[in-house]
Amino acid sequence: MDFHRVAWLCTFFCFAQVWSLPTRNCILRKDLMKKTCTFIETASGLFPSQCLDDHVSISFPQNVFESSNTLQVTGVEKAVYQTLQNIDALFENYSVPDQWDEEKMTDFRGIVYRQIEESKCIMSKSETEENFPSREASLKVYFEALSSTLKEKDFSFCAWEIVRSEILRTLNFILKHNSDIMYGSPQL
Repeated sequence: MDFHRVAWLCTFFCFAQVWSLPTRNCILRKDLMKKTCTFIETASGLFPSQCLDDHVSISFPQNVFESSNTLQVTGVEKAVYQTLQNIDALFENYSVPDQWDEEKMTDFRGIVYRQIEESKCIMSKSETEENFPSREASLKVYFEALSSTLKEKDFSFCAWEIVRSEILRTLNFILKHNSDIMYGSPQL
């Protein structure tokens, strides 16, 4: 009988220890976000001069990634997560130009997907200030504008360059203004 109690207690403490370990999920990782920027930036060169006439003005929703206090951090985290999902959807639904480095784009998409998977539970966090719906609406308008640009310009090389430069601007803004809500690479 004592053996069963000891075995049960050992099992209980083992599970208690495992459940108390910090999870690597539910975080935004700065190192992965930097890699994402690097891959999308180097998949092609500088913005092509032949595309300058095609460049359109797309309103960047800067306010989506800003918070005025710590009560809004979850809303910003959710906005970053939603941005990654929207980026993934853009590249999943349409094929990119042949002129882009295929290996870098594969790596880019893989890291975007990894970030989405690793931070999925961000969307189930509750907010003290419920401001995510307005952030989500602004993101929807922004990514619809990117998608419309691709369609209106018949998915041309220049249309994709416009989208690439916008995504790079978005990711760089997130890194520059929200690095405090992201974590470095996990210590294993």
